[in-house]
Amino acid sequence: MNLSGLSDTQIWSSLKKGDDRAISYIYSEYSEKLYLYGLKFTADRLLVEDALQDLFADLIKKRKRLGHTDNILFYLLKSFKRKLLRKIKAEKRYKKDEKITEYRFDVTWSIEHELILKEVSEQKSKMLLQALNKLTPRQKEAIYLRFSKELDYNAVAGIMDISVEACRNLISKAISTLKKCIDDTGQKMSLLFMLLKVSLNS
Repeated sequence: MNLSGLSDTQIWSSLKKGDDRAISYIYSEYSEKLYLYGLKFTADRLLVEDALQDLFADLIKKRKRLGHTDNILFYLLKSFKRKLLRKIKAEKRYKKDEKITEYRFDVTWSIEHELILKEVSEQKSKMLLQALNKLTPRQKEAIYLRFSKELDYNAVAGIMDISVEACRNLISKAISTLKKCIDDTGQKMSLLFMLLKVSLNS
């Protein structure tokens, strides 16, 4: 059976029933996405890999007790982030790091899509990238999840442990900051969103 043709609900149900093909599919489909997401919180690759291994070990060990989900990516991102942040805090305590509560979310911004580059000047591209780098870590994460991972506001809010209203406000303020970098004359808002999607896709 080709699992790629099934819905998230069906794949998750197969996982809970003990179908090894389901866990293999989920790992091949999402492990790299989770790994790249983890590197935005810490540069410690071993720590990210450790959290990733713990996540999939739990999925296998506790598969029969897993809750329902119709969005596997949302479930994995939320669970993985929780495990990773715990490890990061534990590591900082071990090293007696005073910045334990500091929240970081690093993104390597890049403009690569030739079609978009033809529609916007190099100067505007640079201005947008500069603005993106001025966003707060929370704004970066919200923008990343919303535009790069194409999650809805409910999912983004769930992953970030904030209300949907707070999530909308966070993204709205970030977009307002970015809009100032593009001259509205002759430019469509759709272009901004295209730029965001490409810039965050790393």
